Amino acid sequence: MKLYTLIIVFVIITSLPILYAEYKYSYALETTELNHKYEANLTAAAQDSIQILRTNALPALQNSYESYNINPINPQPAFERFLNTLAINYGIEDEISKEMLSRYIPAFAIVDYDGLLLSVFKEYTDARGDKVFDRVWLPKITFTYSDTENNIINFTIDKNVEVYDAELGEWFIGKRDELALDKEITIPILNDIEHFDDVRRKTIVNTIQEQLAYYINEHNVYSKYLDSTYTFVLPTIDKEEWLNTVDDISILAFFQGYPSKFSDFTYNKHAFVGARLNFTDRIYAGTINGRKRFWGESCDFPYQAEEIYSNKRDAAANGYVELSCLN
Repeated sequence: MKLYTLIIVFVIITSLPILYAEYKYSYALETTELNHKYEANLTAAAQDSIQILRTNALPALQNSYESYNINPINPQPAFERFLNTLAINYGIEDEISKEMLSRYIPAFAIVDYDGLLLSVFKEYTDARGDKVFDRVWLPKITFTYSDTENNIINFTIDKNVEVYDAELGEWFIGKRDELALDKEITIPILNDIEHFDDVRRKTIVNTIQEQLAYYINEHNVYSKYLDSTYTFVLPTIDKEEWLNTVDDISILAFFQGYPSKFSDFTYNKHAFVGARLNFTDRIYAGTINGRKRFWGESCDFPYQAEEIYSNKRDAAANGYVELSCLN
């Protein structure tokens, strides 16, 4: 009997490491699968969102930069599509649960043509004088650089630029190469294309990094009022991915701290997706199903182009009708 008991004890002792190893393997497998599922949900939401943004931004930019300044894009539909797609992927249907889901989005950023748009939670006073914690859009944050001579350069994601010449005390707007030809303007950076582009890229990336780091950290101040105990921080993002933001309208969405069935597993990821507007978007034209149609190069349609135009106006003048990227 004693020998039988010793055998049982021996089997139990030797089996424990095996059982623990199997548990760890199973846990790692399940959390990996869950992570992939969450990542797919976030990516799908960001891609849906960028389509809305793309549809709104492209027509406005094809007019001119000046008109875009007057009639900028409305970012709210892009965020609403992002949140709706995310909610659908998590099986959320009611508005209360959707609002709770949004609390795990510390920052939703749109790298717009001439500045950064941020949707974040902020404290403000409503019409009744009560303090409210709610999601708001911050005023656009420009990509601003100031040189040693106190000249101010507001960059965009292409060659258009708005500058303040400190010596003249005047603002100018236009493409870098055109402003460089203006003998009246005394801003050195305009005359060096490589230096101009290097400073432009660094200014845009630094602006995005600094603002996101600040407001994601700021989300921790409000999270206690939003029933969240997670510590929100800006995740590590590769330099190459940061640089992808400087040449295109794009979205950076952060989804952090979302709980799972595993008490020690929370999701902490970001999604980056660009609108691929390119701003030199050539207009392709051809015959599709017997009709003369034109479309943007960035639509990636498989149709054969018979003619190429620099803008929609010229294509329409030659009898072509637009084929939307959303069709």
